[in-house]
Amino acid sequence: MYAALRLRLPPGLGGAFWLAVLLTTLVELALHSETVMFQYRAVFAVGRAYDKLFEVERRPPHALFIGNSRTDNGIDPRTVDRVWSHPPLPGFNLGLPGANAIVYHGEIRRLDARGLLGKPAISTVVLGLDESALQEDNSLGYVSFLADRRALWSTGRYRDWLGSYLRLWSYSGNLRQLREPDKALRFVEASARSLDPVGGAAATYAGYRAGFSAAQNAGQVVQQESAALHPPAPAVEYFLWRVVDLLQSRGVRVFVTLPPLRDRLSAFVDARPEAAPYRALLARLQQHGVIVLPTPTGFGPDDFINAGHLNDRGAQRYSAELGHQLAVWKDR
Repeated sequence: MYAALRLRLPPGLGGAFWLAVLLTTLVELALHSETVMFQYRAVFAVGRAYDKLFEVERRPPHALFIGNSRTDNGIDPRTVDRVWSHPPLPGFNLGLPGANAIVYHGEIRRLDARGLLGKPAISTVVLGLDESALQEDNSLGYVSFLADRRALWSTGRYRDWLGSYLRLWSYSGNLRQLREPDKALRFVEASARSLDPVGGAAATYAGYRAGFSAAQNAGQVVQQESAALHPPAPAVEYFLWRVVDLLQSRGVRVFVTLPPLRDRLSAFVDARPEAAPYRALLARLQQHGVIVLPTPTGFGPDDFINAGHLNDRGAQRYSAELGHQLAVWKDR
C-alpha cells in the first residue's frame, strides 16, 4: 500500500527532483530571514528597508519621518533637527521608495510591538503624504515582508497574506531582476562582502538618501505622476487611518507634510474637481487631530532631479523649512 503511494519519477530524475526541492526550500527560507535580506540591501529595496528598520530599533529617534521616495530623497533629519530644537532632538527618515499606507502600517505595527512608540522613544511622526501613498502598488515587494499579516487577513487581502508566507512566489518579479547584468554583479558582490546601498547605509545620514538620478527608479517616477489624480484606493486608505489611530493611541503626535513637486500642485491642495477626494481626506485628517503643516513653496527647477523628487539642494531647503514649521508646535 505504502509503495503504491510513493511518488514515481522517470528513471534518473529522482535525484534531480529532490535537489530542486531542496534548493527551492532553501531559497524560500532565505527570503524569510531578515538577516539574509539585509545582506542584500544594496540589491533589493526590501533589504534597504530592513537596514532602516534595524537602525530605528537600535537607536529609536525622537521624530520619525515616514513616506515613500519623496520622503526618502526629500527630508534630511539632521537639518530638521538643527532648526527644530536646541539641543537637537534625533530624527530618522524611514522613507521607502514605492511604499504605500499598507507598508506604513506594517512598519508602525512592528515598532509598536517593540515598545518604541510614545515617550521616551518615538514621540513625533511626520508623514510625508502624496497621492501614490494611497494607491495599490507593490512593485518593489514590500507587502510580503513588511505588512501586518493579521491586518491583511482581517481586511480580506488573502493573496497578500498568502504571499507573506510563500515569498518565492510573491517576490518572484523582483528576483527576476537578477537577470540584468548590473543587478546580478551587485548580487554576487553583496554575497561576498558587506555592501551598502546606493546613497549610503541608513545610519550614515539618519536614513536620508540625497536625490540623484542613479538612485531613482524611472518606473516608480512615471507611476507616481500618472496616478496623481486617481482617487485614493479605499482598501489602502483604510490602512492610513489605522496608522493614525495606532500612533495617537500611543500618545504620538502626528504631522502631515506635503512634499514639494516641480510641475504641479499636490492633489491634496489642488482646486480641480478631480482632486476633491484628496482635499476631503486632508480635511478629515485635520478633524482627526492630525496637524497638517503648511505646504512648502518657492522651489524652482534647480531644486529637483525630476518632476517628483528633490535633489540635495532642494531637500536641504525643504528640511530647514520643515524644522521651522515643527518648531512652532514644539511647546504646544
